[in-house]
Amino acid sequence: MYRHRHRVRRRTAFTLIELLVVIAIIAILAAILFPVFAQARDKARQASCLSNLKLAGVALSMYVQDYDETMPNACQWGRAWLWATDKAGLTGRCGQVGITAAAPKKDDYIGPQQTPPRFIQELLHPYAKNAEIWFCPSVGKSRYFNGDPKWPTYGYNGTTYIWNREANPTTSQNEFSKRKPIVVSGLATAAIPRPAQAPVMWDMPYWNKIKDPCPQSDLKPAHANGLNVLYADTHVKYASFSGKNTQAINACLEDWWAEHNWEGYFE
Repeated sequence: MYRHRHRVRRRTAFTLIELLVVIAIIAILAAILFPVFAQARDKARQASCLSNLKLAGVALSMYVQDYDETMPNACQWGRAWLWATDKAGLTGRCGQVGITAAAPKKDDYIGPQQTPPRFIQELLHPYAKNAEIWFCPSVGKSRYFNGDPKWPTYGYNGTTYIWNREANPTTSQNEFSKRKPIVVSGLATAAIPRPAQAPVMWDMPYWNKIKDPCPQSDLKPAHANGLNVLYADTHVKYASFSGKNTQAINACLEDWWAEHNWEGYFE
């Protein structure tokens, strides 16, 4: 007869040092990979945001064809500006059914189907037919203007994109800085000298912090190093921040609107 020898295997546990080494390795990998994942996520959101503006550009081109080659006659940069600076305008020149300074609330969502259409997302909605394209995924509906809960949300504004209602060269130092502003809303496209350089709509927030301290509330732009821009010829591109401060507005910021809103509209 053969004896079966049973070997008893002893279980060995990790020592404290081995566990600490594993934890340290995981922490190092996380420190390396998390920024990479964050950058990839931001790039994906930027691409989605760019796609939104491309669809808005298609809607704009159809609008212009239907309205004798003129730009949409949006009454303001956006609804939130009226709420903050000219509440009377909400029932006056930008008046709409059911919308006042008190109702709906400043953190409610107001969609693009309003009567009458006054703002860019409403004027282009019959052509775009997609309410979600008006919100960059990096910003969303619930974020407050200026990062301040005292202001309305982007949902109340109806979009996270700013309509360039007025091209104003006095906002920065340039060769046209002594010229009078040009109202873009309702402007004939033939009156735009360089439509491929003339911005009509772009991401908000559009501020890039250059240095501290900086009193501006909403310092986080829609994208890390620049923003998406729709131009008057309806093409869209990503515009990088220059990294130079805008002295005319705020010495600690680069303000994309102040530096570029007028480009392409003067000659």
